Amino acid sequence: MLNINKLLITLSMFSMSTSVIYLNANDIDNFEDSLNEAISSLEVQEPKKTRTVLIYSRTQGFRHDSIPYGIHCLTELGKRTGAFSVVATEDSEVFKDENFMDYDGIIMLSTTGNDAIPEGEAREAFEKFLEQDRGLIGIHAATDCHADWSNYLEAMGGIFDGHPWWRQSMISLYNEEPSHPICKHIHTGDQIMDEIYQYKDDEHFTREKLRILLSLDLSGEDMKREGMKRKDNDYAVSWIRKYAGSRVFYSNLGHNKETFHNKMALQHFLNGIQFALGDLEADSRPSAEVGNGAARPLPVGF
Repeated sequence: MLNINKLLITLSMFSMSTSVIYLNANDIDNFEDSLNEAISSLEVQEPKKTRTVLIYSRTQGFRHDSIPYGIHCLTELGKRTGAFSVVATEDSEVFKDENFMDYDGIIMLSTTGNDAIPEGEAREAFEKFLEQDRGLIGIHAATDCHADWSNYLEAMGGIFDGHPWWRQSMISLYNEEPSHPICKHIHTGDQIMDEIYQYKDDEHFTREKLRILLSLDLSGEDMKREGMKRKDNDYAVSWIRKYAGSRVFYSNLGHNKETFHNKMALQHFLNGIQFALGDLEADSRPSAEVGNGAARPLPVGF
């Protein structure tokens, strides 16, 4: 256990002003055993080279209190598995720094608001980055930002349109790709307590572009909720895609602190990150291209 009052999670390697994010040592102690147990049991792909990932978590709207937990756990995930190292910041100047293009990937961790990445030079750098054979990883609210930036929505794969399943919902997962290396450890019917989004029915969220990996198992207990909007009943939880020159992984999991020391979720995050970085080979052809072009029909009596 840690015996310090506060743990400094991260400092930027840049010479700009940065956000410094702290967790109380008692908070860390409350989950450090489960984090250790989860990480020690994970399967990891040997990276092709040393990887450094930027975690960006600037919020201009709702701020998730799981963000510092996510930074800590993802940092430890990369460090202890040897898969990647982390630099974390909420300073948008990071996109203008001369070293920005040196990152292997960006994790957008529950970013919110239309100005999380400001218009102008920062967005231009972000788009140029994705042309360079890099990785883009979205965690939870990475789809609840930049509603006015179509290129971001296209890259990430969708935009938030409500969450009928709240943070205390025990949700059931449906594995649409049981043999896929990113989600093969998850079984249909597996459960996790987390807040699950639905996505706007638009040109960005479509099985013609995305490879859907996990969706909601609507046959599970208490899965029918008020506010379910999609006429096609397509309630995806995670997906991958190719965009510009890069690989994209998105998972809706991550609203709750506990998700970041859940073994099932951590293995899924690790697999997705390693895919995005180019270290885990995985088929990213769109779902429609591989015969999975529509969501499952609603269960009888739903």
